[in-house]
Amino acid sequence: MRIVRVGSDGAEAPVRGGDLAWSPGGVAVAYDHEAELGVSSSWYAYPVSAAGVVGARSLGAGMAIPEPDPPRDVWLKSVTSPGLSRRVIVTSWPALDYSDRQQRFDVLGAAAPVMSVDEWSLATSQVTLLTETLDEREALLALLRSTSVLLVQTRHEYGRPDAYWVPGKFSEEMVGRAGDPGRTWTVEVTQVDRPPTVDAPLRIPGRTYADSAVMWPTYADRSATGQSYRDVTVGG
Repeated sequence: MRIVRVGSDGAEAPVRGGDLAWSPGGVAVAYDHEAELGVSSSWYAYPVSAAGVVGARSLGAGMAIPEPDPPRDVWLKSVTSPGLSRRVIVTSWPALDYSDRQQRFDVLGAAAPVMSVDEWSLATSQVTLLTETLDEREALLALLRSTSVLLVQTRHEYGRPDAYWVPGKFSEEMVGRAGDPGRTWTVEVTQVDRPPTVDAPLRIPGRTYADSAVMWPTYADRSATGQSYRDVTVGG
């Protein structure tokens, strides 16, 4: 089964973890961590046979995912580890820099150079964040060090469209005196295309094997609950 989302632009986007999704008994599970915020989206499924034949699109299910409220009004979402995603406080996000990719060739006897022009690069930027507690500090460190592409989303009124970032060099600075848990973070980021969704594994925050192993260290512990894998996956 292939699961897709239709957002405000009316285009179908494959859902990560649902492209394709195994559907024993005609039921498949996907977790869409990348849906647009503040607008209504709809989700549909296409049946796909073992031979690769795609059937008719299903009826849709829709909902609107709320935008984050200030002051934590920016989502930084890990594409590969959604459980690390955080709502953060951004104190400075002043510029988006776009680099040209041009080559210049000066020709003898000609006043005008010959120029080779390629696509412009996606944006780079420098963002300043604030964490207020040591727990927030550890959570942000884990996210920035996760080696995952990050999806950044904020309120529509700010005029910053959804973008995928790769974090680069970052610095941490104490806000006040020694012992103050507050930190400011300056993070260099580079925008990239959305990572491919084909064959991406299903990842649901709080429902990984590592999470379940805390509650059920052995298979015997898990079997004793009487729950199926589907119960554990969707919270049944």
